[in-house]
Order: sequence, then C-alpha cells, then structure tokens
Amino acid sequence: MKVLLIGANGFGRLHLDSLNRMDVDIEVFARNADALKEIAGNYSISHIYDDLPAALNSDADVVDIVLPHNMHREIAVECMRRKKHVLIEKPIATEITDAVQMINAGKHEKVKFMVAEQYYFDTSANWVVEAIRSGKIGSVLSVLVRNQRLFGGTGWRVRKETMGGGALVDGGVHFIDTFLNFGGEYSGVKAVSSKGISPIEEPDTTMSIFSFRSGAIGFLYYSWSYPHAPLVPGFEVVGTEGTIVEDVNTKPNADFKFMKGKRYAFGLPVLNGKPVDIDIADAFDTEISGFLKSVREDTPVPMDPSLALRDLTAVKDIYSAASV
Repeated sequence: MKVLLIGANGFGRLHLDSLNRMDVDIEVFARNADALKEIAGNYSISHIYDDLPAALNSDADVVDIVLPHNMHREIAVECMRRKKHVLIEKPIATEITDAVQMINAGKHEKVKFMVAEQYYFDTSANWVVEAIRSGKIGSVLSVLVRNQRLFGGTGWRVRKETMGGGALVDGGVHFIDTFLNFGGEYSGVKAVSSKGISPIEEPDTTMSIFSFRSGAIGFLYYSWSYPHAPLVPGFEVVGTEGTIVEDVNTKPNADFKFMKGKRYAFGLPVLNGKPVDIDIADAFDTEISGFLKSVREDTPVPMDPSLALRDLTAVKDIYSAASV
C-alpha cells in the first residue's frame, strides 16, 4: 500500500512517525525545503514532492492530509474524486456544509474517509466510555472535561481566515470529542467565550454547560490563555454509584510532539478512588493502523466521520450560545 502524506510539519511529523513503523510505501509533500531535507534523512521515504498538483497526481492508495483547517474540504474532496482513500487531521472542516460535502464525497466515490482524532483512540478515554456503558458508576450525573494552557504559536493558527474557529475548533475539538463520548447526545448548551492573552485573532477561552439527553449535566472548559496552568484532572465523571477521574500522577504533561515513546492523551482512570491498571497504547499508531486496515480489508473505518461532524457541530453550538 502506498500512502501520500500531505503536510510534513508539526502534526505531520507525528503521522510520519507512525507510518514509518508500518508496512507501507510512504510519499511526502511539503513546501518547506528544509523540512523535506530533514525528512529524507530521517525516514524511509520513496518519493518527495514540493509541488502540490504533482503530489495529487501520485498513484498513492491513501492520502493522509495534515494542512491548515481552511484547506481541508478542497484537498480532501479532490483526492476522493481521484479515487483515493482519505485520512485527514482534525477538525473535519471549519464549516458544517464543508464537512457534509466531504462525507458525501467519500460515499459517492466509494472511498474510505476518516478524521484523525487521536483522542477518540486514547486508551484511558475508551476505558471510561466502556465503564459508563457497563454501569460501573451507575447512572451518570455529571461530566467535566477541561484543558488549559498558554498558546504562544505563530503562523496560520493565529489567523481567523485559516483557523476558522479559534482555540475551540483546534485543540478544543479533541476534548469535545471526549466530552460527548462520555455524555452522549445533548439537548441544550449555555456558553461564554472570550479573547485573552494568546496571539490568535479568535476566542481563546470558552466555558460551556451542556444538558445531556440522559439527564446528566456537563461542563466543558478550554483555554489557550492560561499561564502556569496547574496539573488538574482532564476528566471527572460522577455517577449515582461512584466516580471516575483522570489520575494526575500519570497524566501526560507535554504536547504530543515532545512525548517520547507511546503518545497518549490522558492519564490512567481512577475508579472510586482506586487507579485502574490498563495497558496504554499509542493513539496515533492505533488510529492510523486502524484506518489502513479498513482500506486493506474493505471494512468500516474505526471512527465514523459522522462523529467528527458531531464534534464540529458542538463547536458551532457553543459559539452560537456564547453570542446570545
């Protein structure tokens, strides 16, 4: 199988780390000459492109897209029209209409399409989902998911036209995915958003309260405007018969690109005060290998793109509620 990676900076390197461990023929497109030179020296690459139209003419079976958010729909749909299976970094798109067009293009062209949402494949998060479903803490009363940091980046992530939704549509969409996987469908949202000290043009902090259809309530807090953020649990789930929280002692305290060894989103779960011993998997390896397996075996992708659309819809609902 041949995989074309489009975009080799930042998260593209994390995808490349995983692909390099798999039985695939890797091609890479990047505009940055220095990045291409470094990649060629450190990874097993069969072909390198510095021209996007030429890259799109590749005979690759799969295209792995890691580009600015505002480019997702155009490049993904073009690849699908060329009968290529598409894996794309989150968010699925910046607009719901674009996301729907991408999903429909995958169905029409009969190719596999999935959003690379590594939090969906996080071992601890999945253990919590199964614990909730199996009733380990009874009926869920409340779900709290939060993440706070100080963002000091530059480039396309600071600009509204390329970002398309501020901190919440970028890093925040990961935690929305976890939040909704824990809480389920919701019936209402109340929210506030603000622009703090980060360099981005759009809101960098949001706080929202969800009413879940199950009767539970949810609190979601995400900020890129929090200097010297304390180490606190990223999730807390309270039920009628117990609680599940993230163990801060096993919580990863660095961005994925700085993590050594296995890359994962959350620390181990603590059930009713007792840490749960589970074998943590590499979230990037799991999502990418799972997608490639679905291509090889012609089976459903491990994360249905409708879930990525759900997550983007929640972003829009939060911002809509915040503007009232």
